[in-house]
Amino acid sequence: MLKHTRRRALGLLLAACAGAQLLGSGQRAFAQDEEDEDPEAPSEPECYESKKFGPWTAQASDASAGASQRDLAAIDPKACDLGLEFQVNTDFDAKIFVQGSAEGSLPEAFLVKPENRLIAKNAGGTAIVDEALCGNCTDIYDDQVSIVLPLATAPLLRDEKSMELVLKLSGKDDDCRFHIDCVTMRKALDWAAERRDALAEKLENNECTSPEGCFITTACCDVLGLDDDCFELRTLRRYRDNVLAKQPGGAALIARYYALAPGVLAHLRAASDDPARALRNVYARFVLPAALAARLGLNALAYRLYVRMLNELAGTGMATGARANATTPAPNT
Repeated sequence: MLKHTRRRALGLLLAACAGAQLLGSGQRAFAQDEEDEDPEAPSEPECYESKKFGPWTAQASDASAGASQRDLAAIDPKACDLGLEFQVNTDFDAKIFVQGSAEGSLPEAFLVKPENRLIAKNAGGTAIVDEALCGNCTDIYDDQVSIVLPLATAPLLRDEKSMELVLKLSGKDDDCRFHIDCVTMRKALDWAAERRDALAEKLENNECTSPEGCFITTACCDVLGLDDDCFELRTLRRYRDNVLAKQPGGAALIARYYALAPGVLAHLRAASDDPARALRNVYARFVLPAALAARLGLNALAYRLYVRMLNELAGTGMATGARANATTPAPNT
């Protein structure tokens, strides 16, 4: 029954995709036989490790390296009701995820106002960057926005002991100010770069192992009787490696998923009266739509679905289980 439902859903979206081709996007027809895909496409990374360095988590795969700091507290929490996550890779390209205090509290119409400012200061308090907050917004969704930091912040991250990041919002009396410990961050990045090279060698020698049934997307597909080479997993792995991993902060975002997924999945299975039904629900709401979006080249939509899935699952009663296993490496999708 489930397989038939999946085939019907895919059939409807095949037709939609064929129509999308008329827009002149130049993308390959989704209706082509999946066996037609490029046999020379790069294989997905399968080796992942993470390690804590103070407030930073270093994350490495066989293909990328980065560090992230989740739940970064404002210098004056009473003056700021925003949450912040900071991600940076070994080229010092950085990205922040800003979380509002309530759903819909950061609408696009508000964020793009020019009076909203993003300011970066060096350790001496001199402003090096002062520009529109949403000059580099990549996704605005409900109460969350992701912002690629300007290139001018890279020297601060690379050379300074610390950096102060200021979010100045229209209509707010006080600014949101965050302290970035650059010294510890660089230690985390050095470790991640070293492990990336070591993991690449492990992958080449086929020494990476994958715990069976550990990850959300694989578990969802497994409960439907789909194999490890099914359309959904192949497409999401390709999106992960060829799109998301190459974006600023992408490696850190991927590693965040791998860190949280085992705990989230374990809690889902333990807390649900019908784990199979819960997994089918996750598949229908997130996994299949994200795979289809990625296959159509709708990368922003695929990304939003991914983030929403992770935030929703880790933000419910599953959060405790996820955090307890937050350092568990995850070598597969």
